[in-house]
Amino acid sequence: MGSQRTTTWPAGGALLAAECSATAPHDPPGATCACGLHAWHPRRAAARRVCGVRNEVPGILEASGAIEVHADGFRAELGRPYALVVLPGRNVRQLERLAEAYEVELLALHGPSELLAHCRERGLGLAESVVTELVGAERLAANRRQRRRRWAMSAAAIAAALLILTGVAIAIDPGVEHGKVLSGRSGEIRVR
Repeated sequence: MGSQRTTTWPAGGALLAAECSATAPHDPPGATCACGLHAWHPRRAAARRVCGVRNEVPGILEASGAIEVHADGFRAELGRPYALVVLPGRNVRQLERLAEAYEVELLALHGPSELLAHCRERGLGLAESVVTELVGAERLAANRRQRRRRWAMSAAAIAAALLILTGVAIAIDPGVEHGKVLSGRSGEIRVR
């Protein structure tokens, strides 16, 4: 959840209206623009992303007005914090002050699984079936295929890099002391 880093949430639970600085003025969220208040659907991967960022406060966004739904989340015209999440190792007092200023609940959770369970128990977020209906099953399937291809390409690049590094390590240090003289059928060999 969250407004862009340069924008502050209004205090007292007031709605934040998204703005767009594009040269062709339009109301957020623009279909051909990235403007609007961004949020992820309550899914396992999104909960891990939200809880894994150290310098941002995880939370739940209450959105209204025009909303553009995507496979992983949505962009909204209006929004406000619905709840903030305090995770282990975070500054509890600072988050208590923020929750008080925004007039929202502060959820003391232990990680992504608890955040996801909280959203599901309270019916927060769009159900998978609603997202499928709004975005389209074909588009969701295409997005999944694209993510799998990216993952496969990343895995292949990592495997290639590991093979190259292994080859370099063997070439540099084949397990023989440098400067040592070895004898073979063709004579002496000096290891450099």
